[in-house]
Amino acid sequence: MANYGSEEHKEMRKDAAKKEKAWEGVGKECGIAIWRIEKFQVKHWSKDQYGEFYSGDSYIILHTKENEEGKKEYDVYFWLGAETSQDEAGTAAYKTVELDDLLGDEPVQYREVQGNESKGFLDLFPKITILEGGMESGFRKVGPKEYKPRLLHVTGYKQHVQVYQVPLKIESLNNCDSFVLDAGLKVFQFNGGKSSAWEKRKANAIVDELQASRHGKVAATYIIDGLQDKGNALIEEFWQYFGGRPKKIAEEEEMKEVPEVEPSMHHISDESGVMEIKEVARGKLDRNKLNSNDAFIVDAGAALYVWIGSGANNTEKREAMRYANDYLKDQGRASDIPIARVMEGKEPSAFWEAMAGKVQGGRAVQAKAWK
Repeated sequence: MANYGSEEHKEMRKDAAKKEKAWEGVGKECGIAIWRIEKFQVKHWSKDQYGEFYSGDSYIILHTKENEEGKKEYDVYFWLGAETSQDEAGTAAYKTVELDDLLGDEPVQYREVQGNESKGFLDLFPKITILEGGMESGFRKVGPKEYKPRLLHVTGYKQHVQVYQVPLKIESLNNCDSFVLDAGLKVFQFNGGKSSAWEKRKANAIVDELQASRHGKVAATYIIDGLQDKGNALIEEFWQYFGGRPKKIAEEEEMKEVPEVEPSMHHISDESGVMEIKEVARGKLDRNKLNSNDAFIVDAGAALYVWIGSGANNTEKREAMRYANDYLKDQGRASDIPIARVMEGKEPSAFWEAMAGKVQGGRAVQAKAWK
């Protein structure tokens, strides 16, 4: 361990990362690349499924772009489904660090958890669809006759419309969004009375996609506008999947409240021989307190940033996500808060917005703003 953190050690880690076949050619072209964790292995995710995730899986997403000077910049996300295993989540985190090694510590690194994704992650895709199942549950594509009916919730605003698979029960419906009931040979679109034009349009596109993918095997599709829409046998058939037509449905999607948290800054230090996190600012955050020789946690409430100074040691770089997770546990905070590791000199604009108290949270906060 004598050379731990040295240039020689960094090269060793980089050489080890080069042995991962999934990373061949990575970062050379601008755009998005996605991998899924499958039994501790990194496997390429099919491009025709980009934007589609399964709640039982973990994924790594690399976004390569060029700045105004023509230099490559990288954002690396690892996305954790709500039902992914600890083993898969751990592999995704480890492999994200490995990818970071390969790219020379250049990427901004993000941890995303299903249902509370950051705005930066949502902006990567024109549509995000999250379905039940995954690698460990034996997910496989099936024909329309074999389909178990599923309900898709379409919600959002303009290019940020998202699609979530939700339980097939009346409590999942609301009057403010659109929904698609995929029954295999029949596909229904339900538009809440207050759903937006963007949601209706996206739901209709999903119906068309399902119909096209089944090569004429879909016997019927039907659009239902609001709870009061009546007069057609297919409408009543739709409601039978929910145990019959209810007298009313929820007026809006139940969003989880993000607790008010006063912004704060914390210094990470191991000078005592034990890693310690000490608060250095609260309320108004001061960028002048950042020290290039150390690492800091910037707690913006709805998002967490770990800032790594250019002179910080290798341990602080590699263990940043663990420090952030430990901090959330110590604070008794939710574990699904978006976390980003940023390197000095490569900070995204969102980091400086957080320092100025202008951070936006995950899906729960944004959904309220969109409505």
